[in-house]
Amino acid sequence: MDPGGIDSLNQNRPRRDVGAEVTSARESLQNARSALDVAVAALPDVDGDEAMATPALLLLLFGAVRAKEHLNALEAQLAGKLAEA
Repeated sequence: MDPGGIDSLNQNRPRRDVGAEVTSARESLQNARSALDVAVAALPDVDGDEAMATPALLLLLFGAVRAKEHLNALEAQLAGKLAEA
């Protein structure tokens, strides 16, 4: 950060609280995982491990994956900011 208080990586944009974004992303991931867990638990019990994934289940899975990727990206940004400090 320069003496004028401007984050050189975020010039001309509002300040970001990456720590707060990480907290929010963790909550989003937890919610996505919980929704996926509920949906998987509701699958009919069939002999063996084979079951058909519905489009709704795939959307929940995709949502959980996206939430995890978003959290990973924010945690990497936070680690970079902490390393700069």
